[in-house]
Amino acid sequence: MSDHATELAGRAKGRFDLIERRRRTPRYRRVLGRFVGAGLLSTNEPVAAHRSAIQLADALWAGEFEPRIFELLPSLLLKKPSFFKERAALPGDLARAVRALRRGDTSVGFRGIPGKDLARWLPRLGRSGTLPSRLRCFRFSADDSRLLAQLSRELGATEVDVLRRALHALGSALLEKSEVSERGVSRPAE
Repeated sequence: MSDHATELAGRAKGRFDLIERRRRTPRYRRVLGRFVGAGLLSTNEPVAAHRSAIQLADALWAGEFEPRIFELLPSLLLKKPSFFKERAALPGDLARAVRALRRGDTSVGFRGIPGKDLARWLPRLGRSGTLPSRLRCFRFSADDSRLLAQLSRELGATEVDVLRRALHALGSALLEKSEVSERGVSRPAE
């Protein structure tokens, strides 16, 4: 083996030893135990389940040695923020990934994890099978607003539920009158 190869092997072994030492620390074990205890990760290492909230800084630190933690962080912050003790000051790359997931954008990754891999956790967290709702803002006339409030009282539902019902009813009525072409484009029936 050449001197260069020996030097590279020595540096790799030193890095591996450092990672192994850090993986044995209580800080790492607490973070991994929280993810294992919540049923989000499984590991072949013996780790005690940890139920209380963890520090975000600890999770970011542990993610350097366990990349699956990085894969889960943006979705957890979006769907289960109580998983962490403090959430106010997110690092820039993490804040961008969370914002992108909120908008349904999978083009933004986080610390080497592609956005597609980040987004696959959204339906698995929180209320199973649901994606986070998106904020929409509309301006209604005074008459429309009164009608919405009246319908809400009459139906015993929130104004948002009234709008959802109306949207689904309109969508169903329009889709019954249309047919789908081979390309999947909806066209009015003739």
